[in-house]
Amino acid sequence: MVRNRAFDCYIRGVMKHDHATTAQPLSLPMAQPGASSSSCIQQWGDIPPGILGGSHSTILQLGQPSVSAADLALQLLNHAVFNQPLPQPCNAQPKKGGLLGDPEPRMWQPRNGWAAAPSERGARYAVVYARVSIALQTAMREWIPSLYFDGVARFDDLDMAQGMIAWRASRPAVGEHVDRLSYDVLDPAMMTRCFFWVERNIRPVLSSLLPVTEKFDSSRRGFFDPRNTNRILLRLRRAQRGFQTILKVEEDIITQLVKLVAATSKLQAKVERQPRLVATEVERSVQRTFATVEARLRRIIPHSDIETVMRMLVIVLTKSLEQTHADTLDKAA
Repeated sequence: MVRNRAFDCYIRGVMKHDHATTAQPLSLPMAQPGASSSSCIQQWGDIPPGILGGSHSTILQLGQPSVSAADLALQLLNHAVFNQPLPQPCNAQPKKGGLLGDPEPRMWQPRNGWAAAPSERGARYAVVYARVSIALQTAMREWIPSLYFDGVARFDDLDMAQGMIAWRASRPAVGEHVDRLSYDVLDPAMMTRCFFWVERNIRPVLSSLLPVTEKFDSSRRGFFDPRNTNRILLRLRRAQRGFQTILKVEEDIITQLVKLVAATSKLQAKVERQPRLVATEVERSVQRTFATVEARLRRIIPHSDIETVMRMLVIVLTKSLEQTHADTLDKAA
């Protein structure tokens, strides 16, 4: 069993870890309407040009695709807590042929995994996990709408189809407080900013679907015609079931993943006293997290390859953590 391997590894000699410092408040101000992209990208992110449509030509050296998201996360957590070996290189390759173009595959090469992940009360919590959240939101906006629109039948659910289009057009966001790592549908200020970017970016997304939607009958075509952008935006504001469902799913997924990673230092702190209990807690936390993430994803893409999406999320999260840690070391040097 995984738990026994983790415990045995601990008995053979567990490295000691530094513990997080006292939390400090951090305010992440929201950009104002009319601000340039460069001035607000740290808080609000941006839409990479490649996710507005068209296939990618990047050739990657892809590693093992078979490891599951939960297994990958379990290995990363056991490395951080019990000093087990890091996982082997792995990748996430999306299904091709989506109407919005093919998302870019993601690959991960081991560096230091989650070993330096800050705790919820750590001084760097807000800085690190805001960056992680932006990376996850960007990746989800690239992958999930592309996987959703895998055929014309996906336009039948008008609220969800328009919601996916709006989500693709929106920018990633974090709020003013450390507990706002993504859009909060109950926060009027955040939703105002969300629609500001949807209005600016929705036309290219609609245009990328035009080869399909222009073949619809006139009554159906009007809901996706770039020439009807103002009417589409008006409907999105009035009928937000699909859009709000997607944003809530996004918020829940990020919350679950950050909670799992942020628990690393807490587990490190008590592993010497309670190694068996920690091994059990590690395994249960991973199982619980990915059961929740899978359930949330099935609300919006029940027909897609959920496992590959979850593996992509773990890869993106881990690479963001590793890069943030490397940048911190570079600044300190």
